Amino acid sequence: MKTDLIDQYGMLPEGSRVLCAVSGGADSMCLLHWLRQLRQERRFALYAAHFEHGIRGDESLRDAGFAEEQCRKLEIPFTLGKGDVPAFAARQKIGLEEAARILRYRFLDETADRLGCDRIATAHNRNDNAETMLMNLCRGAGTRGLAGIPPVRGRLIRPLLQTDRTEIEAWLQENGIPHIEDSSNQEDGNLRNRIRHQMIPMLEEMNPSVLAAFGRTASLLRADEDFLSGMAEDFLREHRNGNRLPAAELARLEPVVASRVLRLLCGTGVSMERTRALLAFAGGTERGVLELPGQKVRRQKGELIFEK
Repeated sequence: MKTDLIDQYGMLPEGSRVLCAVSGGADSMCLLHWLRQLRQERRFALYAAHFEHGIRGDESLRDAGFAEEQCRKLEIPFTLGKGDVPAFAARQKIGLEEAARILRYRFLDETADRLGCDRIATAHNRNDNAETMLMNLCRGAGTRGLAGIPPVRGRLIRPLLQTDRTEIEAWLQENGIPHIEDSSNQEDGNLRNRIRHQMIPMLEEMNPSVLAAFGRTASLLRADEDFLSGMAEDFLREHRNGNRLPAAELARLEPVVASRVLRLLCGTGVSMERTRALLAFAGGTERGVLELPGQKVRRQKGELIFEK
């Protein structure tokens, strides 16, 4: 297993406290054992956590029991979390996959806070990244979405992001490390699984190194996104006055930068149509109010005032 990505992004500094998300599957068991090997050399503390989401009945309970047993054998402190994902999904009117993701990361954040962990390691790999990029392409995403899964986001780290699933499985076999399979991964009921089982194999027929190609593309797009987001941050540092921005200055921005200014202000993505509408509003003279996700914008004496 290569540590290039860990070194490039400084994922495991000496003295850090790392919480490893463990599902019991091949990827997470590989990550857990690899981090256990690295912790003495890199001098960091290692903890593990598993979120039992209540979706697959007895199989979910099996996963939780397996993860806990493996961590006990490895003498790694373990935390088990539980949640009712179907009920949460119904309340929020979102899909099960999205609901599980939200509750899982909420649990990991709370556990990391309680344990004083400054790193949360997840086992996303190169295949996951390619699948995410294709999913976002199907949905019409911009640069940020097409760049896929970031290696680092806040205290989240993905040490396996440049490792193929086949490499992970081979490493597990070589080292005699057990894992379990999630039966839902074999179903084609969601977009990710259809991409995994149908689209990726087809692309690999055309280019056997397509996963590495996706990785290079993701790196290039991420560099572009970081540059443009940096321009948006610079604009806000220079021109923001509380919840106010100068209308004329905002109107002069390129839409690709303005959309990122709005993302920073609204806390979520804003469509290009709404971005263009805001730039027209900023450059005009008409009174009125413009609606954005979670915000309304009004003009007053040459300024745009952003209000919840």
